[in-house]
Amino acid sequence: MTKKSFETPEIPPRKKAEKPQERACAHEGCTEPGAYPAPRSRKHLRDYIWLCLEHVRDYNRKWNYFDGYDEMELEQAIRSSTTWERPSWKFGTSQKGGDAWKTGFDDPFDALGNKGDNDPSTPRIQITREQKKAWTIFGLSPCTNPETVKKRYKELAKEHHPDANGGSKQSEDRLKTINWAYSVLKAQFNRETSS
Repeated sequence: MTKKSFETPEIPPRKKAEKPQERACAHEGCTEPGAYPAPRSRKHLRDYIWLCLEHVRDYNRKWNYFDGYDEMELEQAIRSSTTWERPSWKFGTSQKGGDAWKTGFDDPFDALGNKGDNDPSTPRIQITREQKKAWTIFGLSPCTNPETVKKRYKELAKEHHPDANGGSKQSEDRLKTINWAYSVLKAQFNRETSS
């Protein structure tokens, strides 16, 4: 007894693929078959005209994608194609970046060429978040000497003192922040000199 589910299904025979129609060459007056695609225009690169070998060679000799571009458009097209038409930005233009260089970037293999931890002549500076904030308030790098920090403190205190700003509450708060930052940096220098 045979069950229907185990019978092999009948597969219809494959139809022979129809031979594609030969296209005629799109060049006026040519009777050769058009076997070679060529783009219609710069704006329609995927829309083809079909040409014979002789006419496609002639078409390719005369084809200039940048025909009609002025110098500025040509330069822009070249720059765009170097990044595969993806947006890009110049290095070092971000306002957020750069902090790593100021705080002693860890580059043990010197891949960036700035002599990181491997150079014993460059001491590794380790700073806390509090100290980093204080350095940012002063607008100085952690490698700055105590005399420069003191000079900068005097400048900031003079600029933001409430008496110089008509008793402004904002200036008073800013001066408190500057005093806090100065005390943090003084403590850092005292720890470094005592060790």
